[in-house]
Amino acid sequence: MRPDRWQQHNITFPDRDTGRRAVTERLAPALLAAEADGQLSGWWFMNKQPWRLRYVAHEPAPIVLALLDDWVADGTAQSHMTGIYEPETQAFGGADAMTAAHALFHEDSRHLLAYPVKDGHLGRRETAILLMSSLMRASGLDWFEQADVWAKVSALRPGTGTPASTRLTSAMRSLMTTEARSLCREHGPLDGHADWIAAFERVGTTLAYLAARGDLTRGLRAVIAHHTIFHANRAGLPSADQHTLFHIAREAVMGSSENTASAPGSGSAAHNVSTVNTDTLTTPEGDAEQLRHALVDQIKADGHARTPAVEAALRAVPRHLFVPGTPLADAYANNPVNVKYDPEGTSISCASQPAVVALMLDQLEAQPGERILELGAGTGYNAALIGHLVGPSGHVTTIDVDDDLVEGARAHLAAAGATNVEALTRDGALGHAEAAPYDRIIATVGAHGIPHAWLDQLAEGGRLVTPQRLTGSVSRSIIYVKRDGRWQSAGSEMNTFMPLRRGIADDDRRAVPLSTDGAVRLQAPAGLTLDADALAGVLDQPRVEEWTGMTVRAGESPEWMELFVSCVLPSGLIRMLFPQSVKGTVLTEDPYPSATAAVEKGAITYLARRPSEQKTPEGDKLWEFGVIGHGPGSDELAAKVADAVRTWDREYRGRDATFEILPLDAPADEQPGVFVLDTPLNRVRVTWQ
Repeated sequence: MRPDRWQQHNITFPDRDTGRRAVTERLAPALLAAEADGQLSGWWFMNKQPWRLRYVAHEPAPIVLALLDDWVADGTAQSHMTGIYEPETQAFGGADAMTAAHALFHEDSRHLLAYPVKDGHLGRRETAILLMSSLMRASGLDWFEQADVWAKVSALRPGTGTPASTRLTSAMRSLMTTEARSLCREHGPLDGHADWIAAFERVGTTLAYLAARGDLTRGLRAVIAHHTIFHANRAGLPSADQHTLFHIAREAVMGSSENTASAPGSGSAAHNVSTVNTDTLTTPEGDAEQLRHALVDQIKADGHARTPAVEAALRAVPRHLFVPGTPLADAYANNPVNVKYDPEGTSISCASQPAVVALMLDQLEAQPGERILELGAGTGYNAALIGHLVGPSGHVTTIDVDDDLVEGARAHLAAAGATNVEALTRDGALGHAEAAPYDRIIATVGAHGIPHAWLDQLAEGGRLVTPQRLTGSVSRSIIYVKRDGRWQSAGSEMNTFMPLRRGIADDDRRAVPLSTDGAVRLQAPAGLTLDADALAGVLDQPRVEEWTGMTVRAGESPEWMELFVSCVLPSGLIRMLFPQSVKGTVLTEDPYPSATAAVEKGAITYLARRPSEQKTPEGDKLWEFGVIGHGPGSDELAAKVADAVRTWDREYRGRDATFEILPLDAPADEQPGVFVLDTPLNRVRVTWQ
């Protein structure tokens, strides 16, 4: 961005309130009109005297100039002058980081103007903490590194630094650990503002990427501190409020060496900052039991928690104790709760969706008195449920590779009173031989090859429940039973979990962009050989279509078709990620939202749906599956995929598959309806019955 393309107006208002009203009521519509007319782009502002408006244009925008002249004429503004904008490129980490910052400034300014302070909305202090916490998590900063950022910013703003009360640090901790996207749900306090959160997360991931490459001109935390100040200024927070707010955020993590209890009426600076001002962030504890029972009722209605024991465990164990800082309404929603992210902003640990937890507990069939090994401690919630199932005479060992997750799980388990569960830091692929053999082993992390340690540490007749990526991105939660030296399945369900990390059985993923802007990308297994350069921008190439004639009813899962087709194709079917905005443009109107893409050299195909002219015998709608292709050779690849879909429909529809773990040197005795899939650790025979 050349500096001479930036325009700047310095606007002096008689007072802050006049400026706030004028900007919200009159400038915001003018900026949108000028943007729509092509007069400017990338506009943003700083909310301090004089008020600075900046935007990209070859010359000052006529619509903006006319409004500013009107303001001076009618007394709304005392003056306005053009200025020269000098980006703080070094302070924000360099040229690439500055480009990312400008994109954030624009989104932040747009949402601040569209999100006025009023009843039902969060205040500017609350949104500042939510947004910056989201950015920090996306950048990969851990809890104490975040505290360092809050300390840096607080030190740059004058204030007394009075210790905050426990009440305020508790409320602040809730804000700092809340998954901000959950507040964007319909009728939530940030409804309609998911893009606001996403903009801060994008900058976080960009900064982490630049830092990892050594391309930041300052330390990552110093750059984020600068972003924090810019947002707080843009939000109109006075300097003293900023100091107090960020000081409390620092103390919410680090505490104080002084007595943090504030006497009533002491008038400390900390009390100038309001606590959380929305009932979505704090719900009375008495509601937890009611919400928990409602969640279990929903899970049972969906066909899970099939045994009285699993139902009782779900009703007894308080999930909210395992996701502290999460609103009760979200803790007891049938959704996962993300608790840890990698430097790219991808979630790497979460409290799993309760329905999935119930499904796997149904598969596990844990009995009183049994010894259970869980791989993937996460929040500790799943281990607590298993502990309830095995009772005081049983024991659960849960392990995770991350110290911070294990420490958190221990704290959560203690809070819930789970005394028969032990949490350890280990590589999950190694299991825990010291306490073997186990009656049952359950993995709450995804595996591709099944680690030998899991098989060795299970007792004869024992049961292993694991989400296994079989081929491509297609995964199932499989029950393996050990009998007479063989490992054969006793059932499976469609399921996908975060993969094993940082160990001998890693099953990492990598992103492969397919569209020019990178919005559509493959989430491919790292071990799959792909020509990323050949696939870059492949969706911009001409499209081919082949419709299969295979139809499904509304609500009917094509999960077995996905597995069959994935077994047939060398690449398998690979998960393709895309935003809703590309439907009907880059992609078709209705791409299938699952593991749908196949790859061969520079060609790609994905599955799509359309309403069929056929109807069910009852006269209900049917949807036909088709194959969409792009790139050289995509017509041949589309034909292969379509043929596999038709073969499944003609010969294997209505059949389930069974699975057996084989050694790597077992013969690959494939035949119609039987596939042998290789993993780095073993082979898996898939047989359609």
